[in-house]
Amino acid sequence: MKPSNCYHWPTAFVVLSANLYEVIAERLQASEDVNMTNVMLSGVAVTVGRSSSGTRSPDKVLQTFAQHLGMLPQRFNEEWKLAAPFYNKHCCPSINEPPDLPVGGRDLSLFIVDYSNLPSLAVLVTNDSPIRAQFAVVYGKDGSIANPIFGILESLDAFSVKANFQLSLSDGKTDIGDVGIFQIPDPQTPNQLVVYQTAGALQHATAFDGFKSFNMIEGRKFDAQAWHLGMTLTSVQGKFHTTNGILKMMPDVPGDSLFVADLDTLHAGSRSLAIWFSSNGMIYPAMVSWAEYDESNRWKVFVRYLTQHTIEVLDQEITCALFGPDLRLVLAPPPPATALKEEFEEQLRKTPGDAFKAASVAANLKNMPSIAIPEGYYNTKVKTLDFKDGPDLYVLYHHAQRKHAYQNKRIFEHVFAGAERNIGALGLLSFDTVASKLTYPAAMTFLLSQERFAMGWAMDGVEVGTGHNCLIKHEHEKVYIAGEILFEGDDRVRFNFLSGTFTRQISPLYEPGEDSFYNQWIRLISALIGKAWHSRLHLLLHNRALLKFPTVTYTDDVLIPFEPPVQATKTAFCNSEPWMQSCACIASGDSYLNWCKKMEGKDETCEHDYCQPSGR
Repeated sequence: MKPSNCYHWPTAFVVLSANLYEVIAERLQASEDVNMTNVMLSGVAVTVGRSSSGTRSPDKVLQTFAQHLGMLPQRFNEEWKLAAPFYNKHCCPSINEPPDLPVGGRDLSLFIVDYSNLPSLAVLVTNDSPIRAQFAVVYGKDGSIANPIFGILESLDAFSVKANFQLSLSDGKTDIGDVGIFQIPDPQTPNQLVVYQTAGALQHATAFDGFKSFNMIEGRKFDAQAWHLGMTLTSVQGKFHTTNGILKMMPDVPGDSLFVADLDTLHAGSRSLAIWFSSNGMIYPAMVSWAEYDESNRWKVFVRYLTQHTIEVLDQEITCALFGPDLRLVLAPPPPATALKEEFEEQLRKTPGDAFKAASVAANLKNMPSIAIPEGYYNTKVKTLDFKDGPDLYVLYHHAQRKHAYQNKRIFEHVFAGAERNIGALGLLSFDTVASKLTYPAAMTFLLSQERFAMGWAMDGVEVGTGHNCLIKHEHEKVYIAGEILFEGDDRVRFNFLSGTFTRQISPLYEPGEDSFYNQWIRLISALIGKAWHSRLHLLLHNRALLKFPTVTYTDDVLIPFEPPVQATKTAFCNSEPWMQSCACIASGDSYLNWCKKMEGKDETCEHDYCQPSGR
């Protein structure tokens, strides 16, 4: 299945629901990171344009968080142009009188640049709070558009985004005040407010009461489904309407559409409440009895629907598009979860000599998507790194930094026939030959492309020379899957697919859907590690029954420890080629300074423009 919430952060959720604006204010005031200085910083306007590498600014921290989740630089720049001026309008009562919050969100409003395309930048505005406005990154929905999951930049001086906040509007049991989710307005049309959800103004669960007399949905399930869908409906002059934000989030599909409260119940053969968007432009509360796949991502369904006064029963099937409560289009039933793995095993039977090549061939035959590295990530990807017990760095990652990983024997690769190998990388015939060289636990990046399987052994949280951009040979090499792998000994291996550079870009391209994408790859990579643990020669020379094979498991957890830079990393930046010194900078007040020079006691402005082999 798809990794939960797109990226797994190792902290508990803070679910913000009851007395939401008070909870946020209390939490922020209690946080050790938020003092009066930070409260004052929250009232400082930000620069709308992107700042230079020598300036400490919140856009750098937000971009680091967002790119982990798959946001590319160009899109971040576009969203920043909308989020920054909107923040400035609401943040700073000392500079200007902030505008009133909209009806439906007077107590608290979450304004999102593009809720239909996550991750997306956002601004959280809390009325009557010491910190009125904060930047956020929305990166998931907990089963519903009423439950966005996001990270918060607690102050403009913060070194990192705090993840795993969840706004919960679909509780149905608690009055949480006047709280809403809206789109950040387009500067060209600032008065055209797009409403996604509000907790108070759109609670119309009673719109479905006409179905209760049928007794076809168990009482508690009925109430939960009705509450959930009732938040999206309102009645005006005898006709049902839904918010403009919901209509904007739904893909433009021709004909009828159904927004279903509980897809799991429907697929299991039970009934579910729904909203029917008819082809004549009308909107009706509905109840779906069954759904059967037709073709072209459309479903045959049997629906009862409710007008203002009567229940109408369609006397024939209709064919429509189905949407889940998170407004994702329900696609065709996916292929079996084992399809890719079975193709891999078939390729191994045909040509048993190379399990890594068999995996790549299987991916090609099963039409798994692959991409070349996104523009800007090969030579100019940047990250802020806030080490708990170390420096706060701002690092530019250039492909040429792989040279230093080669020197420390940190990159392993298995190149397929006809492809060009990375000179300096260690050969990878089997996993056990690598495992014999490791000190455990050993965490690595990995990727499978059309040309190679490669791994980079990270020395610390900086990962100099071992990032995914350093595992490929050239900018046009197409990658199928990337992530992290952890060798915990010769008997246990864990892996994930956490890669903002590759996997987060590739998974949405898989036509049967992202859940199916991850299901296919989890099974293939698990099988690959087992099949390629021992070399073919080793298997021929030994009794297979006596050989050890590791337990292989998939996880959503981050596997590469976020540890401060070790001496080898400092040496790579400061005592190798002169251009490398321009790649690593350290926070100092409101600036970033050259880290290497700072360790020499000198203050020199960070200049990432010179982080390239040609230098100055």
